[in-house]
Amino acid sequence: MIKEYERVVTLVDKTEAGKCYPKGTIGVIVSLHSNGNACEVEVWDDTGYPIDVVTYETNEVKVIPSK
Repeated sequence: MIKEYERVVTLVDKTEAGKCYPKGTIGVIVSLHSNGNACEVEVWDDTGYPIDVVTYETNEVKVIPSK
């Protein structure tokens, strides 16, 4: 089960508000929807800087295990 503050990688390309976020984008779960089927992901650019918050279904992201 996905939890808030977990680091994730996206499994799908996503276009939202005219911006494209490619598969493989790294981010952090910042909010889970009450139905458990979707989450808000703070996505990062290549330098690790947060650039946006995007809605993904929980099956569209994969948790990156901590080291």
